[in-house]
Amino acid sequence: MNIRLAKLRDVPKLSKLVYSIIKNTPYYTLKARKEEIRKHNDRALKQYLSDKKYYVCLIALENKEITGFTIGRNEAGVFWADWVGVRKDARRRGVAEALIIEWENRLKRSGVHKIWCDTRTSNEESISLLKKLHYRKLALFKNGWYKQDFFLWEKNLK
Repeated sequence: MNIRLAKLRDVPKLSKLVYSIIKNTPYYTLKARKEEIRKHNDRALKQYLSDKKYYVCLIALENKEITGFTIGRNEAGVFWADWVGVRKDARRRGVAEALIIEWENRLKRSGVHKIWCDTRTSNEESISLLKKLHYRKLALFKNGWYKQDFFLWEKNLK
């Protein structure tokens, strides 16, 4: 597996994978999926990738195919992790863990001191991975985005 920063030329394949993962996530309502897909379409991904100081998007590649991605943004040294996604046939092989660890290493080198993220309260796979990687659960955010319940997480990098 190779992990690298996503490039503009990756957008067509990346947007298809992002669409597929968001569309099929069982953790979100239909409205949430529609809005998240809109926020991560081709045009939006091109904009994110053009802003290297603010957004950081990594992709995992196996046999030249994108198997996973991360999308997030840096705000004054605190990084908000928007999405970590892995293609269905590549799950349970360490792709998400490798992406997050690479993210953390790159963010530390760039001066980021903290990562924040959220998970749906029913997303046991993500919760388990965040615990394994020593993220700290901060709070239960009831009736949050899209009127759903979330856990908020953090990890100090320095």
